[in-house]
Amino acid sequence: MPTYNQGNFHEFAALKREQHVAVVGTSDKASLDYYGWQYPSRLVLLMGSERQGLRGHHAALCDAIVGIPMVGKSDSLNLAVATALVVYEIFNQRRG
Repeated sequence: MPTYNQGNFHEFAALKREQHVAVVGTSDKASLDYYGWQYPSRLVLLMGSERQGLRGHHAALCDAIVGIPMVGKSDSLNLAVATALVVYEIFNQRRG
């Protein structure tokens, strides 16, 4: 799974259009659970910062926004843990 972390937002938006990839973002306010979404084969996973999440213009570019359900008093996870959960679910769906 290639990763990209350079370039600006306009280049990223152009890449999405040119490469015909779905952009899936994460949010603690999402109505879709991360394990209930069928991740397409060509996708970019967009993770926001731990404290603020995705910025509005980033979320607007997403084809879907998924969340990790929380139970009890916890309201969020460490970004690395959240990323690992979502990436593992993508892997799990593809191993079929």
